[in-house]
Amino acid sequence: MDRRFTVFLLVILIITSFLPFILAQNQGEKPRYDLIIVRNDDLIDYIVALPYSKLLDAPVLPVNPHKLDTTTLAQLQSYEQFGWKNIIVIGDYQAISQTVQRQLTSLGFNVTRIGGATRVDTAVKLAETFYSEGAYDVIVASASDYGSALAAARWAMTYEDPLLLSEPDQLSPAVAEALTRLHPKLVVLVGAGLSKTVQNQIQKLGYETYWVKENLTIKVPQNTVPRGTNWILVIAAVLISLGIAIPSSLYYAKRKWASTHVPIEVLTEKERIVVKAILEKGGKVKQEELPELTGYSRPTISRIIHELEKKELVEREKVGKTFIVRLTKEIVMRE
Repeated sequence: MDRRFTVFLLVILIITSFLPFILAQNQGEKPRYDLIIVRNDDLIDYIVALPYSKLLDAPVLPVNPHKLDTTTLAQLQSYEQFGWKNIIVIGDYQAISQTVQRQLTSLGFNVTRIGGATRVDTAVKLAETFYSEGAYDVIVASASDYGSALAAARWAMTYEDPLLLSEPDQLSPAVAEALTRLHPKLVVLVGAGLSKTVQNQIQKLGYETYWVKENLTIKVPQNTVPRGTNWILVIAAVLISLGIAIPSSLYYAKRKWASTHVPIEVLTEKERIVVKAILEKGGKVKQEELPELTGYSRPTISRIIHELEKKELVEREKVGKTFIVRLTKEIVMRE
């Protein structure tokens, strides 16, 4: 009897030792992502990305949706050199252009795009991608109320739940379909941006609901002007406005300056040598002269010029049988 029991225990131990491997084979390893890209001109995509930033342990980077500038490209190139190569682009091609995706690919990133035609569709696709096996809870907020959406994102981050956005007056059909696929036990509505109709429609689908801050009040500034003028408050308001406006102006001026000025430190050693040679010739030079000026071979020069063109630092003009290479941005020399 003892011998049989010993054999039984050995069999159990052998099975349990192989169980993690069997489960891993059946479920497959989830893809790892290192960065989330969103457009920088619409806050809602950034809000929708927040729960997945925490879920994936990946930062969110807002970028120009049309084309990445030289500074952003240089920073992303540095990021990629750490070995972080897998990027999610949130939104369709109307949100973030094909040009941006091509630029990311040219830097060596593996790009996955997750997005739909609307913010509602994009939130649905994200939820279904990262919760393909369903979710116990699902968070729903208004697609047009950024305050409620932001609060919902915080809720989703805290409890690691998928976030869906719906039209405020009617349950969006895409959300209804997503709920069917996610099959939650509880649907949490967040904020005052949704109507009672949305809640009723969710309940008719058979889901239990819980509403966080349903009766949230929003304070709207009054347009009435006080009879008396409190000059102390007026002066304080002016000083506060200046305190905000001046740093903001300096910040945007700095950004504008940065878009046309490139620090030489972002270039490789070979690129610096070529750029310095062009600068010594007044900012433009015949390409055929660069091998003698730098000591590099013609193929090496051609390759370096190609990289500088991709970074939008130089442009070439065909003149006769050669090219004239011109610098397109000012190089900041700090060496």
